[in-house]
Amino acid sequence: MSTRTLLTELRRRGVLKVAVAYAAIGWVLLQVLSLLFDNFDAPGWVIKVVTTLVILGFPVACLMSWGFDITPDGVRPVPPVPKDPSPSPALADVPAAKSGVAAGPPSIAVLPFEDMSAEHDQQYLGDGIAEELLNALTAVEGLKVAARTSSFSLRGRNATMKEIGEVLRVRHVLEGSVRRAGHKLRLTAQLVDVESGFHLFSQSYDRELADIFDIQNEIAREIVRALLPRLGMQEGERLVSQGTASLEAYKLHLEARGWLYNPDPTTADAAIALLRRAVAADPRYADAWADLGYIYGYLSTWTGEPVPLMLEFVRAATTALVHDPTSPLGLTGFAYTSMLIDRDPQAAASWYERGRAAGADPSIWAFHKAYVFDAPLGRYEEAIAQLTAAEARDPLAPNIKQALADNQLHSGRIREAVATAEAVEKLPSFGPEISAICGLAHVAAGDLPRASRLLEAARARSGRDFMALLPLALAVNAATGDVDDTRRLLARLLEHHAEGTASSAYLIGEAYKYLGDFEKAFEWWNRSVERYECWSLTVLPLRNRNHPVIGKDPRFHALLRRMGLE
Repeated sequence: MSTRTLLTELRRRGVLKVAVAYAAIGWVLLQVLSLLFDNFDAPGWVIKVVTTLVILGFPVACLMSWGFDITPDGVRPVPPVPKDPSPSPALADVPAAKSGVAAGPPSIAVLPFEDMSAEHDQQYLGDGIAEELLNALTAVEGLKVAARTSSFSLRGRNATMKEIGEVLRVRHVLEGSVRRAGHKLRLTAQLVDVESGFHLFSQSYDRELADIFDIQNEIAREIVRALLPRLGMQEGERLVSQGTASLEAYKLHLEARGWLYNPDPTTADAAIALLRRAVAADPRYADAWADLGYIYGYLSTWTGEPVPLMLEFVRAATTALVHDPTSPLGLTGFAYTSMLIDRDPQAAASWYERGRAAGADPSIWAFHKAYVFDAPLGRYEEAIAQLTAAEARDPLAPNIKQALADNQLHSGRIREAVATAEAVEKLPSFGPEISAICGLAHVAAGDLPRASRLLEAARARSGRDFMALLPLALAVNAATGDVDDTRRLLARLLEHHAEGTASSAYLIGEAYKYLGDFEKAFEWWNRSVERYECWSLTVLPLRNRNHPVIGKDPRFHALLRRMGLE
């Protein structure tokens, strides 16, 4: 072990801190006892014995601090630093930087902080702390920060620090742990240089839970000092934005936050309930209002009656902007309503630019703008350029690859779409809607067996005919000549529509299109536009502009004009 590594390990285990504290306390104790023994005429050998015991206790205290740690839960063994395991097969297929990660500006990835609490019920807190630090560091000029989706996707993966650095294309990795016991919080953070393996710093923080915002700022400043000594930061400058003074509101927001990165219509109610409690605890909490609006906006895409949900979105997003006019999610969200409800692309462009300037997450922003703005207007090349840039920053984000493959496919770049789809399929997990896009690319390339396997696997994972899978099912049926199954799917959609349950008029029109009944297809697509269905704005233009028949039909262009897209 090198001298530098030994010093780092001594600091991590708290040995240096114990040694300094023991020496100071021991010296003070001997001074006090010396005065007392003199006043009471104690024999000279007594002070010698006490001095010897204090000296002998010094190595004992250091050895104890090496192996054990005093925590809010009691005395526990110090957890070892994980050894670098063998290369991870799961990461082997992910493209890494070709020329290493040392060149260019300082770069960092923030991994989710591991929950070390006794009940293992604080992972949301570890994720929240890591995300706050990531957002704070993203705002530092000159520092390249790996995106959250890619960083957090490495949770629990059997990968070395060097592999993580290569996959995320960063030179430094911040990892840590959080342990909560009642109102006590212990947070550890380690900043690692992935090239050398050295720890630039390793620090533990024992605080009250109420101090969590100050802890985050302290860690962020430590990182900046270690990476960017020439930034000229002020000592008291805050990096982490404290959106609320209510610890309860912050806790509830963190618990709901994970949903935004793994959205699912079937689990949205739980996230809405948490955020409703958060804004009740602090009605001025802009971040919680913005997230609440985002969920309502997302849910509006999965229903044939989106207007009530869109109204809830507008209320929440407006409240967020009242309390924070620079709320990135609120600003970006209003671009959605400008396109879908107001049908005003010029206003949407302004909202998107304001959201980008306010620091919107580049991955979420690029995905959103590609599907809601660029693709509906036929600006495939612009969408592809923005998504490619987002993919470089967020290489493990499946939704970015999904949007990229969709735009490549429907702009005629079939080979590129298949390559993107194959990259998605190497990722550890992705949802049914992403499976559908990948499958459509394989259908276009003539690889029906692969498309069918994706369809069946996605159906098995979701346990049902997820609405997003229906376009793929219809495309596979058309390629294989299975008209009967297409009629069966159409009958189910019409039945759901008659019952008033969730059913998309756009999808019903798609089924008629694959059956060759264009008259019925346009009838249902007109209903979709009248009901302000999200899919009428997004995928209807995207997937039909270049259709050999639909794309040339005057009725299609009339629909585009009604939506302000032509």
